[in-house]
Amino acid sequence: MKTLSIIIPIYNTPEEYFSKCLASLQCAHAHEVEIIAVDDGSKPEFSAKIQKLIDSSPLDIQYYKKENGGQNSAREYGLERSDGQHIFFMDADDYVDTIVLDKIIALLKKYHPKVLAFNYDVRSPNGVLLEKHDRWLKEYSEASAHTGLLYSDSLCMQIYERRALCECGIHLVQGVKIGEDFASATAILAAIGEEYTLGECLYHYVRRPGSTLQSPPKDSALDIVRAFDTALQQLTEPIQTEYHDELEWLAILHILVYNSIRILESFDGNKEALRKTREWVEEKYPNWRRNHYLRTETIVKSISFQLIKNDHISLWTILRKVKRSIRIFIKQ
Repeated sequence: MKTLSIIIPIYNTPEEYFSKCLASLQCAHAHEVEIIAVDDGSKPEFSAKIQKLIDSSPLDIQYYKKENGGQNSAREYGLERSDGQHIFFMDADDYVDTIVLDKIIALLKKYHPKVLAFNYDVRSPNGVLLEKHDRWLKEYSEASAHTGLLYSDSLCMQIYERRALCECGIHLVQGVKIGEDFASATAILAAIGEEYTLGECLYHYVRRPGSTLQSPPKDSALDIVRAFDTALQQLTEPIQTEYHDELEWLAILHILVYNSIRILESFDGNKEALRKTREWVEEKYPNWRRNHYLRTETIVKSISFQLIKNDHISLWTILRKVKRSIRIFIKQ
């Protein structure tokens, strides 16, 4: 059994992105790694190029092709066919820091953490640094799962011990285009209830033009609501009670605020979707206005957050138009 299984869903991924992804995995501990590449119904022209890259790679790669079922469908398919002691979910168009990957594999072999979180950044397709997310500031250390939940927005930002992942009782959320990553990662960490962290940047997330988050499908305005609801249904009542404040805060941030903004920006301000988003939060967490993270998190101080939180949609829209006008004036 190898130390690490890296599961990579692939769907119409351009050759240049996947090539960079694989190159970053060629670390000194590569013999401790198996890569499970799951082609989730890509078009033949993409699949042919992906297979060619895999055939020419020195890495231990198992390639599977299945009918399209979505990212988490491909991840679960890969999980069932993997054999490593630890599981790392990557996206095919992202890449890692090879040196940090070596360090993490050594830590996995020595300590066997149930969940290991790390820092990440956001890059343009040509590698320009766009954002840094230094969530963890120390060397390898134990963190509270309460704190970890505040940052559990992607399956790619943690490595999971296989046994803990398979025995926690959480199935990856499927059937939605937006929110499946965030909802699944949140439920898994809450169910496991234990996390270690490393204050180094392993993951380079590539912000591609035309991605689902940049151009969401027309029918996905309420996807993240469905995703988070599905995740919560998998958590037992004691777990939901233990992490109530964190789960409530994530509902405020990701559903009430972020999804409302997404609807305003990408779905023409669909009033029905805005209403259903707020109604879900009000019904699931009727006392959300008392959540203590509303007094401690920096993002709460932003004007945009306050306007959405207090349901001042018209004012938010006016502010957005003003900002756009200012940017156009500056460019001129």
